[in-house]
Amino acid sequence: MDDLRLLQQVGQEIPLATPDQLAPARDRLLAVLTATPPAPTTIRRDARRGWRFVFGGVAAAGVAAAIVSVLVLAPDQVGGDVPAARAEASQVLRNAAAAALRLPDTTPRPDQFIYTRSQQGRELRESWLSVDGTRNGLVRTASGGGGGKEAVIPGCRNGRAAVVKGNNVLPGRTEPCTPAPGYRADMPTDAAAMGAYLTEHRNGKVDSVNSAGKDVYYFASGYLRPQSRAALYEAAAAVPGLRAVENVTDGAGRSGIGIAWPSTGRSGEVVLVFDPKSYAFLGVSESSAVLALAVVDRVGQTG
Repeated sequence: MDDLRLLQQVGQEIPLATPDQLAPARDRLLAVLTATPPAPTTIRRDARRGWRFVFGGVAAAGVAAAIVSVLVLAPDQVGGDVPAARAEASQVLRNAAAAALRLPDTTPRPDQFIYTRSQQGRELRESWLSVDGTRNGLVRTASGGGGGKEAVIPGCRNGRAAVVKGNNVLPGRTEPCTPAPGYRADMPTDAAAMGAYLTEHRNGKVDSVNSAGKDVYYFASGYLRPQSRAALYEAAAAVPGLRAVENVTDGAGRSGIGIAWPSTGRSGEVVLVFDPKSYAFLGVSESSAVLALAVVDRVGQTG
């Protein structure tokens, strides 16, 4: 149920597949990437409206390079004489995709919650988000100096949600709402469809690689089924201009290999951090960390 712990464990116990073993999956993915795209379909827009991903502006050379190298996961490329931190950024992301596929596949039930424990600077945050958005959730924060706060997240049923003032639900009072599911059941399971999904759910500056990195971070920090998580990383691997960074740490001080998303503005690079052995997603360099992620039955449960 805990993606991070399971990914770290299987990454240590199970070797990466050989090229021959991966050939059928690679051929299927190449067929999808080179096929004529289907007619556009309507995808529900959520609260993160206005998103924009950079796949539509990927240079032809970048796309060709990504297609040629999709799912090339030979062991000598991620171990042996070549340290993982010296690999190409696209290779690291594809390794993370392959590792994600080894996780158990659990589909959250509508009545369950997505539990996340994360760190933002000195603040430790725990959240329980309703899978289908209809049940009351909770966010709990604690700072390094002690003390903590709790905030109820009202569930939305039949277009109405309870009114919350401070941390108190006001009895008998409701307001219009739109459900905000803690789990996205519509996330694609292949790289091409994931690229289209990210374009539809775009955010930030148009054609900004830096903004695209933030979008990948947003999705990677939440609960995804293994095939969707793998598709996210494979889609990210097709973005040109990324680079691998050695000796980085996430917001909790854990060491990893970074994938830098360049910026032309003042915000600076977004550096996503992955475990160098298991390829589990850890967080953002020196600013945030995903410490636990699980599907649970009730608010307050942690695994």
